Amino acid sequence: MDAEGRSTGRAREGGHGDNAPVRLAFAAAALALVAIPFLAVRYGPLTDLPQQTAQVRLFLEAAGDPASPYVVQWLAPNTLALPVLGLAWAVSTPIAAGRLAMLLLALAWVAAVHWLAWRRRRPAAAAVLASTLVFCQSLYWGFYSFVIGFPVFAGWLLLTLEDARAGACEESAGGSGGPAGCAAPCRRPEPALPWRRARWFLAGAALLYLAHALWLAAALAWLALHSLFFWRRRPVGAHLARWLAVAPAAAAAAWWFGGVAGSEFATPAQWADPVWVRLRPDHLAEAAFGGLRGPVEPVLLALLLGYLALSALTNRSLRGRGGDIGLASAGGMLVAAALVLPDKYTGTIFFADRWLPPALVLLLLAAPPPRLRYRWVLPLAAAAVLAGQAAVTAAFWRRVEAEELTGLNEALAALPAAPRTLGLQLGPPSRWLRSAPFGHVVAYSQALRGGELNFSFAEMPSSPVVYKRPREVPWTDALELAPWRVRRSDFAHFDFVLIRGRDAVHAEVAGDVLEPVTAEGQWRLYRVLPPPVSPAPPAAPGAPGDPPLPTVPGAGPASGGTATPAGPPSAASPPPS
Repeated sequence: MDAEGRSTGRAREGGHGDNAPVRLAFAAAALALVAIPFLAVRYGPLTDLPQQTAQVRLFLEAAGDPASPYVVQWLAPNTLALPVLGLAWAVSTPIAAGRLAMLLLALAWVAAVHWLAWRRRRPAAAAVLASTLVFCQSLYWGFYSFVIGFPVFAGWLLLTLEDARAGACEESAGGSGGPAGCAAPCRRPEPALPWRRARWFLAGAALLYLAHALWLAAALAWLALHSLFFWRRRPVGAHLARWLAVAPAAAAAAWWFGGVAGSEFATPAQWADPVWVRLRPDHLAEAAFGGLRGPVEPVLLALLLGYLALSALTNRSLRGRGGDIGLASAGGMLVAAALVLPDKYTGTIFFADRWLPPALVLLLLAAPPPRLRYRWVLPLAAAAVLAGQAAVTAAFWRRVEAEELTGLNEALAALPAAPRTLGLQLGPPSRWLRSAPFGHVVAYSQALRGGELNFSFAEMPSSPVVYKRPREVPWTDALELAPWRVRRSDFAHFDFVLIRGRDAVHAEVAGDVLEPVTAEGQWRLYRVLPPPVSPAPPAAPGAPGDPPLPTVPGAGPASGGTATPAGPPSAASPPPS
């Protein structure tokens, strides 16, 4: 490194006040704080968590029994999270595996934020503040594949911005310019070895494909933007090598998407909110976090935006005061995606909103460090903000478990091996969480005991484990979305029914069809009684003589029978989760 590079490096480190021990201390503190909510509860209140955990059991069945109705999609996208779930399954219990796996993914997200900050010489305070965004919609809805995709995308950004494997930089030493300006001082570019470095792009694209198809799309969009601005600064062979390296993953994703687009889960693009609505403070807070009810998350968003405002007020320009043009450009690209993409497409919900948390992470890291007299105040204040968020999140999760998951332990313990279980969420929405944490709780039955469910992620073409042949269901369809539509004839296809509801709900459903197995708490297990001797043929669903359950408090959509948007209940729904 030349003298200019060394002086620039010292200036930037000094401006941030973050040496290696300080960075390591704050990164360790952030990891410990983020883990607190996961360690404070038995059941992680994340929507898709039970279904994702059940995928591990289905994987074991498919791999161990050729006669199983399931098949593993070994080369499909959105499968990178399954080994993490499998590891958690191997070292814990089926109940704890999903929570432990999401904890590992959350820690990977936070570690990626601090790794990115270290490699790009960004302030530790920004990295700690950005760590709050791990508690976002994607985590609360249990989108394992999307959460695991962010650390891979962070590595992709470093690969394109720094070419660290070749020891080269996109800019001259200490310089910064264009949308991918280099934040770290380094040598002038070495002679191009594009085909040797292309192997890292090949590996990165493959990991992004396996993590999540949408993250691969974002990576390709970023690579196109990066190539556009550096078309004349790099040899044509370097650009060609990069695009040839990513071509196999892009082709595989296109082929896979063609199959999903022709499935029953495919839906046209749907815009629920125009751009000006998405810019409202309440919408931004829900898109950035989207987990806890009340003022906590709007206050958190205000603090993050306050940091960006303080940075802008105390620095005249992004480039001249130690900002990172490359991270800012990538963050701006994701902000644009959050503002203009549809709300739902091909069955995937939160298609646009899911990009705002990673966008804010990149913008926080890109901002020049605020110029304050006492520089130690910012990292300590950021750590206090993250600690407060962790404490409040843990308290909310514990309230969910204490008030809204009562009776679940006893109900699951009473299930025999391989039951056919119907789940009905007939209670109100969560008092504490904005998401729909109860929609797939019945999948704990399959994770613990095996058997069949009224709805399984194996029906979704984006899942790692799917049915070999589409399953034909004789009961009322989509009860996981509209449980109030259940009819008495539906019960004949199951052995047990797991119902969440208030006392009035349970008083109505027990009778000549369902026999209570457990009798306490919001969650109760019912055994389906056998039909009388020589019964008349069961009425078809909806036919005369097959009435729905009586209308009871909490059993309709207005009172929160489900909080899931129309369509499949998961953003693990195709194509990606």
